Amino acid sequence: MRFLPGRVSDFLQTVAHRDFQGGALGRHGALLSSLIILFGALPLGHFLVGENLRFPLLLALVLTTAIFVNSHQRWIYVLTLIIGVGAISGLAYSAYFDSAPIRIAGEMLGLALLGLTTFVMFNSLLHADEVSQDTVIGGICVYLLIGLCFALSFILMTDLSPGALALGTEPLVRSAADSSAHSTTLLYFSFVTLTTLGYGDVRPIGELARMLSVVEALIGQLYLAIFVARLVALYVVSSQRD
Repeated sequence: MRFLPGRVSDFLQTVAHRDFQGGALGRHGALLSSLIILFGALPLGHFLVGENLRFPLLLALVLTTAIFVNSHQRWIYVLTLIIGVGAISGLAYSAYFDSAPIRIAGEMLGLALLGLTTFVMFNSLLHADEVSQDTVIGGICVYLLIGLCFALSFILMTDLSPGALALGTEPLVRSAADSSAHSTTLLYFSFVTLTTLGYGDVRPIGELARMLSVVEALIGQLYLAIFVARLVALYVVSSQRD
């Protein structure tokens, strides 16, 4: 972080140090578990909670654990708690009363919470001194959070600009019968883009959607390169110390 101003670099180092002191392993493990539940339960959720509720409920679980991840930093915790309560409340209200403005506001707040959590965890990863179980779990969480953040961005984009993405030859729009299917499709598209699989069944149409897809693909490749290189560097340094 030498390229950053001294005060900013010191602040980020302090945040990372508090993360290690606060026992991050348990919190990161809880976040990873909630993300795995999101991916595993989303296709099956309509059998348990109904078609429209599955994505909001599972996203609320991830948002709750994201708040928990930041509980060791007082001001970050207060900020994420306020944002998280607003996001979960907006998602819950819109799920039952089908209010598009409230849903969009909830999605924006959710994106802000996940984006902040991703930044805090990535900062801790960069300041880690050794390879540990927490380093690996935290690194996996950051990668999955990146994909989820872009998924929420695509969801917001299609809410604000219907037709920005297409499924086959038809514009991808939210269905009143199963709104969670829309979110699930965009979550799928986000991770297909992040991992550069590129199946082509869902594709961006608008210029903003195309550029966002390019940015996500680049971030996905760069993050893996940085994460693996960081783990190797930490392992080499740790071996030399021993």
